[in-house]
Amino acid sequence: MNFRVFIQNLYLRCIGIIWSPKEEWARIKDGNESIGQILVGFMLPLLLISAVTSMIGGYIHRGDTAWYSELLIIFSIRPVLSISLSIALSIPAINVMIGTFGGTPNFSQVSQLVIFSFFPVTFVTIILGMSPEIYIVGLFALYTFYIMHIGTQILSDIPSERQSNFSTLSSTMMLVTYLIINFILSAFFGAIH
Repeated sequence: MNFRVFIQNLYLRCIGIIWSPKEEWARIKDGNESIGQILVGFMLPLLLISAVTSMIGGYIHRGDTAWYSELLIIFSIRPVLSISLSIALSIPAINVMIGTFGGTPNFSQVSQLVIFSFFPVTFVTIILGMSPEIYIVGLFALYTFYIMHIGTQILSDIPSERQSNFSTLSSTMMLVTYLIINFILSAFFGAIH
C-alpha cells in the first residue's frame, strides 16, 4: 500500500468521525474492514503517534536530566497501554451488554463501535502527550458519548427506545475504564520515576 494513501485515508477517517459521524458510520458499516484491518490501519498509527507525542512532550517538559532521557521510551508506553487495555476490556463487556438492551451480540460490530468511538479519547491523549498544561482539551473526550450514540443507531440492532441508554452506559463504561487504567499506570510509571 502506498504510504501517502494510507496517511490520507487515516486523516480522512479521523476527520470524518469528528465532523460528520453519521456519514462516517455509514461508510464504516458499508465497508468490509476486518478487526485486524481496523487495528492496523486506524488504531495502531494513532497509538504510535500518541507514544511519539508523549516522548516529545516528556523531553520538552522534563528532559533536562540525562537519566530522564533514557526513561522517555518507558513513559511513552503508558498512553499506548492505557488506550489498548481500555479498548480490549470494553469490547467484550459491551458485547455482553448489548444483549441486555435487546440487541444481538456481534463481536465485529462492537469492536468497530468501541474502536472508532474511542477516537476522541485517543486524540486527547495525543494532544496532552505533547502539552499536558492544556488539560482543558480533555473535555473533548466527552465527544465519545455522541460518537457512540450515532454509531449505535447505525451499527446495532438495539431497539430505538433503548439505544440512548445503551450508548450512554457504554460510553461511560469506556471512559471510566480508561480513567482507572490511566490512573493505575500513572501511579506505576510515577513510581519508576
